Amino acid sequence: MKTKIFIVAMLALLLLFVACSKSENEPGISSIDWNDTEHRAEQFVTALVNCDYSIAQEGFDANMKKALGKNGLKRAWESTVKAAGPFVSIMGTKTEPNDDYEIYIVTSRHEKKGIASRVVFSKDGLIAGLFFSFVDNPL
Repeated sequence: MKTKIFIVAMLALLLLFVACSKSENEPGISSIDWNDTEHRAEQFVTALVNCDYSIAQEGFDANMKKALGKNGLKRAWESTVKAAGPFVSIMGTKTEPNDDYEIYIVTSRHEKKGIASRVVFSKDGLIAGLFFSFVDNPL
Protein backbone atom coordinates (compact mmCIF):
# COMPACT_ATOMS: atom_id res chain seq x y z
CA MET A 1 0.00 0.00 0.00
CA LYS A 2 2.84 2.42 0.85
CA THR A 3 4.42 1.62 -2.50
CA LYS A 4 1.22 2.57 -4.36
CA ILE A 5 0.95 5.85 -2.46
CA PHE A 6 4.60 6.60 -3.20
CA ILE A 7 4.13 5.88 -6.93
CA VAL A 8 1.01 8.06 -7.10
CA ALA A 9 2.80 10.87 -5.26
CA MET A 10 5.79 10.66 -7.60
CA LEU A 11 3.54 10.72 -10.68
CA ALA A 12 1.73 13.77 -9.30
CA LEU A 13 5.05 15.55 -8.73
CA LEU A 14 6.23 14.63 -12.22
CA LEU A 15 3.03 16.00 -13.78
CA LEU A 16 3.34 19.19 -11.75
CA PHE A 17 6.96 19.62 -12.83
CA VAL A 18 6.15 19.06 -16.51
CA ALA A 19 3.15 21.42 -16.42
CA CYS A 20 5.15 24.22 -14.82
CA SER A 21 8.48 23.73 -16.56
CA LYS A 22 7.87 26.01 -19.58
CA SER A 23 10.32 28.85 -19.33
CA GLU A 24 9.55 32.36 -20.60
CA ASN A 25 12.00 31.92 -23.48
CA GLU A 26 10.56 28.69 -24.81
CA PRO A 27 8.00 28.91 -27.60
CA GLY A 28 4.44 28.35 -26.48
CA ILE A 29 1.97 25.92 -27.91
CA SER A 30 0.33 28.55 -30.10
CA SER A 31 1.26 29.74 -33.53
CA ILE A 32 -0.15 32.57 -35.55
CA ASP A 33 -0.05 32.80 -39.32
CA TRP A 34 -0.09 36.59 -39.64
CA ASN A 35 -0.68 36.27 -43.40
CA ASP A 36 -3.89 34.29 -42.88
CA THR A 37 -6.26 37.26 -42.75
CA GLU A 38 -9.27 35.00 -42.28
CA HIS A 39 -8.03 33.29 -39.10
CA ARG A 40 -5.27 35.39 -37.53
CA ALA A 41 -7.56 37.20 -35.06
CA GLU A 42 -8.85 33.89 -33.72
CA GLN A 43 -5.29 32.52 -33.57
CA PHE A 44 -4.29 35.66 -31.66
CA VAL A 45 -7.03 35.08 -29.05
CA THR A 46 -6.03 31.41 -28.85
CA ALA A 47 -2.48 32.54 -28.05
CA LEU A 48 -3.88 34.72 -25.23
CA VAL A 49 -5.88 31.78 -23.89
CA ASN A 50 -2.68 29.70 -23.93
CA CYS A 51 -0.77 32.50 -22.14
CA ASP A 52 1.56 32.82 -25.14
CA TYR A 53 1.92 36.58 -24.81
CA SER A 54 5.26 36.74 -26.64
CA ILE A 55 3.75 35.10 -29.69
CA ALA A 56 0.61 37.25 -29.49
CA GLN A 57 2.46 40.56 -29.28
CA GLU A 58 4.63 39.74 -32.31
CA GLY A 59 1.78 41.09 -34.44
CA PHE A 60 1.63 44.48 -32.71
CA ASP A 61 2.52 47.62 -34.62
CA ALA A 62 5.10 49.98 -33.10
CA ASN A 63 2.47 52.03 -31.24
CA MET A 64 0.90 48.93 -29.67
CA LYS A 65 4.29 47.57 -28.64
CA LYS A 66 5.09 50.88 -26.97
CA ALA A 67 1.66 51.38 -25.37
CA LEU A 68 0.95 47.82 -24.27
CA GLY A 69 3.81 45.41 -24.95
CA LYS A 70 3.90 41.84 -23.72
CA ASN A 71 3.54 42.68 -20.01
CA GLY A 72 0.64 45.06 -20.56
CA LEU A 73 -1.06 42.50 -22.80
CA LYS A 74 -0.65 39.87 -20.10
CA ARG A 75 -2.11 42.14 -17.40
CA ALA A 76 -5.04 43.22 -19.59
CA TRP A 77 -5.95 39.68 -20.62
CA GLU A 78 -5.54 38.14 -17.17
CA SER A 79 -7.64 40.83 -15.47
CA THR A 80 -10.36 40.33 -18.09
CA VAL A 81 -10.31 36.55 -17.66
CA LYS A 82 -10.36 36.94 -13.88
CA ALA A 83 -13.78 38.60 -14.19
CA ALA A 84 -15.07 36.28 -16.94
CA GLY A 85 -13.87 33.01 -15.46
CA PRO A 86 -11.88 30.17 -16.99
CA PHE A 87 -11.95 29.78 -20.77
CA VAL A 88 -14.42 27.30 -22.26
CA SER A 89 -14.31 27.78 -26.05
CA ILE A 90 -14.13 30.17 -28.98
CA MET A 91 -17.70 30.87 -30.06
CA GLY A 92 -16.97 32.61 -33.35
CA THR A 93 -15.46 35.50 -35.22
CA LYS A 94 -17.15 38.29 -37.12
CA THR A 95 -15.85 41.25 -39.06
CA GLU A 96 -16.79 44.88 -38.63
CA PRO A 97 -16.81 47.05 -41.76
CA ASN A 98 -14.23 49.84 -41.85
CA ASP A 99 -12.45 51.58 -44.71
CA ASP A 100 -9.16 52.10 -42.90
CA TYR A 101 -8.78 48.95 -40.77
CA GLU A 102 -9.62 45.26 -40.71
CA ILE A 103 -11.64 44.75 -37.54
CA TYR A 104 -12.39 41.30 -36.13
CA ILE A 105 -14.46 40.50 -33.06
CA VAL A 106 -13.60 37.12 -31.58
CA THR A 107 -16.11 35.95 -29.00
CA SER A 108 -14.92 33.46 -26.41
CA ARG A 109 -17.06 31.64 -23.88
CA HIS A 110 -15.90 31.58 -20.27
CA GLU A 111 -17.48 30.09 -17.15
CA LYS A 112 -19.02 33.36 -15.87
CA LYS A 113 -19.47 35.47 -19.00
CA GLY A 114 -18.17 35.81 -22.52
CA ILE A 115 -15.39 38.04 -23.80
CA ALA A 116 -15.56 39.93 -27.09
CA SER A 117 -11.99 40.59 -28.20
CA ARG A 118 -11.95 43.37 -30.81
CA VAL A 119 -8.71 42.98 -32.75
CA VAL A 120 -7.96 45.87 -35.12
CA PHE A 121 -5.46 45.35 -37.94
CA SER A 122 -3.90 48.21 -39.89
CA LYS A 123 -3.59 48.07 -43.67
CA ASP A 124 -0.07 46.70 -43.26
CA GLY A 125 -1.47 43.71 -41.35
CA LEU A 126 -0.27 44.60 -37.86
CA ILE A 127 -2.44 44.92 -34.75
CA ALA A 128 -3.14 48.61 -34.25
CA GLY A 129 -5.84 48.28 -31.60
CA LEU A 130 -7.17 45.78 -29.08
CA PHE A 131 -10.24 46.04 -26.90
CA PHE A 132 -11.90 43.55 -24.54
CA SER A 133 -15.53 43.75 -23.49
CA PHE A 134 -17.90 41.39 -21.74
CA VAL A 135 -20.85 39.72 -23.44
CA ASP A 136 -23.48 37.30 -22.27
CA ASN A 137 -22.61 33.67 -22.81
CA PRO A 138 -24.90 32.05 -25.36
CA LEU A 139 -27.23 29.45 -23.89
